[in-house]
Amino acid sequence: MQDKEPNMTPLTHLARPLAAALLALAGILATSPTLAQGDDHATSVHGLTQEQVIARFGEPERRHAPVPSAGEHPTPPITRWDYADFSIFFEERIALHRVEHGKFPPE
Repeated sequence: MQDKEPNMTPLTHLARPLAAALLALAGILATSPTLAQGDDHATSVHGLTQEQVIARFGEPERRHAPVPSAGEHPTPPITRWDYADFSIFFEERIALHRVEHGKFPPE
């Protein structure tokens, strides 16, 4: 087996980790009771800075490294912070979504 597939550019190799991260996100979203019921103001984090998220929820249990963009039209990196029962996704330093951790398989 070859180390590189033919016709693969260095950026193409970034697409695989990004695709894996998006598939993981899709699994979380598919089982998210918060998204199924609609986000309410009590749990919404959209637009908060990382500092405001820390002030509201404390330090996350885990901070994932940013996922870089790939392709011709670059986008800002997406970062995920994990808390015990939910994750928060950021574009640069601004929160996009709070996703409740679902149970696998969903009930």
